[in-house]
Amino acid sequence: VGFVERFNPAIMALENVIRKPLFIESHRLHPFFERGTDVDIILDLMIHDLDILVKFVDAPAISVEAMGVPILSDKIDIANARITFSTGCTANITASRISAKTMQKIRFFSPEGYHSVDCQKREVLSFSKGTTGSGQMQIVQNHLEIGSHDPLEEEIRSFVDAVITRGCPPVSGEEARKSLALAVDIITKMKAAEDLLT
Repeated sequence: VGFVERFNPAIMALENVIRKPLFIESHRLHPFFERGTDVDIILDLMIHDLDILVKFVDAPAISVEAMGVPILSDKIDIANARITFSTGCTANITASRISAKTMQKIRFFSPEGYHSVDCQKREVLSFSKGTTGSGQMQIVQNHLEIGSHDPLEEEIRSFVDAVITRGCPPVSGEEARKSLALAVDIITKMKAAEDLLT
């Protein structure tokens, strides 16, 4: 599995900004294409946002609620998962391949501020608490430096570097396993929910 969003310049810009997220919300919506319909939406698209959760939350999930339905294929085409982590962070993740338009956004809420990432446009809006000269609280927009590299190219370059130098890749095998385990847990919960409805 290639976790290309880890190499998205907008996600990389937040690596030293987000410390302890309390709530995360993501929407990864795409129009329907035949490509990828041999697997459900969780393993096709949602897995990228699950990997971002693994990266930024860095704690085990203690609760997973999930619902998904097949619409245009015989696999799950739209899915939502609500995940609670041992840190208290809650994430609400939606993925769909039956949308009229593409949207790839993820929002982080934490004590230090609010960060909204548009993965498709590679843009970040970042806000934090500040004070005026008179000491009144205000919201301050932060200006983050965002790279201009291509995520797929950067992913391949980092893999080749890890092979040549025998170093650790940016996404370790353990992190990839955690993301996949979370995806499998979501699929299991969806099947259990589906069994209740039938």
